[in-house]
Amino acid sequence: MKYYIGEIETYIGETMVSTMIKFKTDGDPAEYLDALVADFWGEADEPEDGELYDFGDKMAGIGEWQEVDADTFSKLTIIVELHNVR
Repeated sequence: MKYYIGEIETYIGETMVSTMIKFKTDGDPAEYLDALVADFWGEADEPEDGELYDFGDKMAGIGEWQEVDADTFSKLTIIVELHNVR
């Protein structure tokens, strides 16, 4: 199991809001984060350009992500922890 911090970027009009999260996976972190983004704001249309999911009044995509060690991961309490249900 590897540990990561990452961001979900939400665009509302021309404004971008970044939501920091922590997650862990044995798989590809970009694919895991992409699966979280696809359901982040409810049901989304599949991205046409492969980057942003359309939720009607907003769009979202993955931002930067970085691997961290297990000790650092466990100490990050200010970051929302999401669990992939897929």
